[in-house]
Amino acid sequence: MTIIAKVRSSLTFLAGGLWLMATSASAQDVTYSEHIAPILMDNCVTCHRPGEVAPMSLLTYEDARQYMGLIALEVSEKRMPPWHAAPGVRQYSNDRSLADKEIDLIQRWVAGGALPGDDSLLPPVPVFNDGWQLGEPDIVLTWDSPYQISATGDDEYRCFVLDPKFEEDQWIDVIEVLPGNRLVDHHIVIYVDQSGRIATRRDEAEPGEGYTCFGGPGFAAYMVPGWGPGYVAAETPGDSGYLLRAGSKIVVQMHYHKNGKAEEDLTRVGLRFAKSPKHKVLYNGYVISLSLQIEPGDANYVVTGRMPISEDITVHSVLAHMHYLGKAMDIWAELPDGTRVDLLKVPRFDFFWQTQYALTEPQQLPEGSVVFMQATFDNSAESPYQHSNPPQLVRFGEQTTDEMAVGVFFHTRDAEYISGDSE
Repeated sequence: MTIIAKVRSSLTFLAGGLWLMATSASAQDVTYSEHIAPILMDNCVTCHRPGEVAPMSLLTYEDARQYMGLIALEVSEKRMPPWHAAPGVRQYSNDRSLADKEIDLIQRWVAGGALPGDDSLLPPVPVFNDGWQLGEPDIVLTWDSPYQISATGDDEYRCFVLDPKFEEDQWIDVIEVLPGNRLVDHHIVIYVDQSGRIATRRDEAEPGEGYTCFGGPGFAAYMVPGWGPGYVAAETPGDSGYLLRAGSKIVVQMHYHKNGKAEEDLTRVGLRFAKSPKHKVLYNGYVISLSLQIEPGDANYVVTGRMPISEDITVHSVLAHMHYLGKAMDIWAELPDGTRVDLLKVPRFDFFWQTQYALTEPQQLPEGSVVFMQATFDNSAESPYQHSNPPQLVRFGEQTTDEMAVGVFFHTRDAEYISGDSE
């Protein structure tokens, strides 16, 4: 957690206490064991447990009682659980937001004195998997030895070339990344060099493990899921998958954000062979704005982008990507007849939770449609994650203190049908 985030958390805890003193909500025998523990076990303790990213554990009644004011405030403001898509726009299969009735139960429990209830009604504590979230992969790839990251200096982008040794084309339905050092692993992008030759040449041309790759892998590549704050690995939808050609190489682009202490990293990439026949490749499309010039003090700087669609496609999930100063993003499509189709609205962007939103109902976009993106940035002194004092001019770039405005739409091509299957 950054210093800014820690300060924000402390202020939020204080505000939680004030909220608790002021609330007049009535409680009706709401207890921890019967009503609150199930909510926390289902929605919160994945992160709120020892050794995970959240700043406190919520595994026990004593934990929840200690932080009850903060819990009530955070859920009432809908900051927790972290889910940033605006309600009522689209339905997403990975929606982790609480229902209004669950929020009401928490508020009533706190207002009623946080009663413990009958221990016999407590739900079981979930069994956590701290390794591969979707099961042991068929292939695990990593580089030869931990990469050494210096204590200070600019952010470092390093590409590592991994060889799955495929002698024939392979359909993959899960790609999962286990970051080796979350203290410095800012985000991880996975590319595929389908020829296997270009990435190998770049790797061999530079001494040491991997090669410098600021701005991308250095070649036209097929990008597949990686890892970033808030990302959760998922299986490819329907009859789609990631098609890796014989002889292809995996290129792992690591973005290291130095923290003042020498560190090392050995990240792992897991591949799972498709368990059912696949006939469509899952692609990613981008709508982006490169012309960022965010003046210091501007709390509502807006940029837009558009991407024409040249064939019939089906969109399965959407991702909004910005950096610290990102405030909001709207991604939508306009059909050839002028109809607007909303894909994602993020009214309160949070850099630390960049979720890939999986559409419950995939969205077909016919040829001639256009995907649009509008992003808003806050470069004022009051920006929640302002990194400069005083604020400075910020442009497009890949450093953490630069900015980006990228909407990603993961899609299949409707006309594509690749014969053969994974068996």
